[in-house]
Amino acid sequence: MTAGVARWFLLLVAVAWLGGCPGWAEESPTLESAVAEALARSAELSSLRAQTEAAEAMIAPAGALPDPMLSVGLKNIPADSWRLDQDAMSGLEIMLSQEVPRSTKRRLRQGVQGGEVAMVRARYEDKRLDIVRRAKQAYLDVQSVDAQMAIAEQNRDLAQDMLSAAEAAYGTGKVMQQEVFQAQVRLSQMVDMVISLQGERAGAQARLNRLLYRPPEQPFPELPAPKLTAVSLAGKALVGQAERDSPRLAEMRARVGQTEQSESLAAEEIKPDYRLDFAYMIREPVGMDPMSGTDMWSAGVGINLPWFRRRQTVDEEVRAARAMRLAAEQDVEAMRNELGAMIEEMVVEVGRADKQLSLLDSGLLPQAEGAFAASLTSYGTGQGDIMDLLANQMNLYNLQVQRVMLVAERERNLAELEYLVGGSLTPSEVKPDAR
Repeated sequence: MTAGVARWFLLLVAVAWLGGCPGWAEESPTLESAVAEALARSAELSSLRAQTEAAEAMIAPAGALPDPMLSVGLKNIPADSWRLDQDAMSGLEIMLSQEVPRSTKRRLRQGVQGGEVAMVRARYEDKRLDIVRRAKQAYLDVQSVDAQMAIAEQNRDLAQDMLSAAEAAYGTGKVMQQEVFQAQVRLSQMVDMVISLQGERAGAQARLNRLLYRPPEQPFPELPAPKLTAVSLAGKALVGQAERDSPRLAEMRARVGQTEQSESLAAEEIKPDYRLDFAYMIREPVGMDPMSGTDMWSAGVGINLPWFRRRQTVDEEVRAARAMRLAAEQDVEAMRNELGAMIEEMVVEVGRADKQLSLLDSGLLPQAEGAFAASLTSYGTGQGDIMDLLANQMNLYNLQVQRVMLVAERERNLAELEYLVGGSLTPSEVKPDAR
């Protein structure tokens, strides 16, 4: 009996130190492969990629000249005969005209469309980072539940062994029935915990499958326990990285640039555009008139006069564009402030988790393992009380689960930080304690 309990204890301690079964990692998809699959299958990214291509294709048309106008007509036709050979001024006229907006206006229109392209590209990058974040966090959820499940199943089996030991001792009259009852309660608790974790696992699996565009019920292999990632968490450096790489800031800055182009374009609308005209008239000979029958052409240049009609309208358009530019600039400042606060919050959360993990690894877990080992030895020799053994076993179990959850929480916050700063975090030379 004692040998059996000791065997489970050694297994439990091994799991506490190793953080899971190493064999899982060889059979399970890695975090990197899951992220790559989520990116490759994302319909949202495909949509934004198509939107980017569409926006890029519209840059050249935005600055192109309008289509020329071709018209054909009859001129100076006698109403009584409808003939072209009765009057020297009668003829078939072919006319071609071309509107020519100012080159500055065309360039500014291209600039406005270029700002749209920059914003769509930034939205694409933001969505890509968002998918990476969600895939990592969903993968971590499955990892965390699998690690907790392993600990719970091992403690369930340990509780079964302790119940068998208590029943054997009760059969020989060495212990009271109350000890058997307490062991049964502990076994029921661990069975209930395993059932609860199975439900959590199904939910976490469905979330991960959804990101990978798999059927929600598709089985996902067991994953290795989450590991600590060594990263540098200098707050100022992370804020600087966000200033440089954040796609959300990039989109807002592109919006500022677009509104600047729109404001300049609105101011240009008061200046005239040009129009080129060319006409060619085919004439028929008329009697003995030596001047008839000769084709004629004409050409001209015209400008519109917008200041007579549009002065007030243009002023209002300029004022509206300026207001939009100022709003866009304030949006950038608000986002910078929000990103800085969110980054600092995540750094604090990661630091808190690191401190708690250090406390667990350096003090609480070793103490809990020693207390459980002592009570296990004492109970195996018939000198200890099962209540002390059960209490020490539950204390060790809770600390092991707490450590798994802290590691997962820390790594989820790191994934959030990567999203906020716009890319991967700088690795640290100081390796975290991977208990």
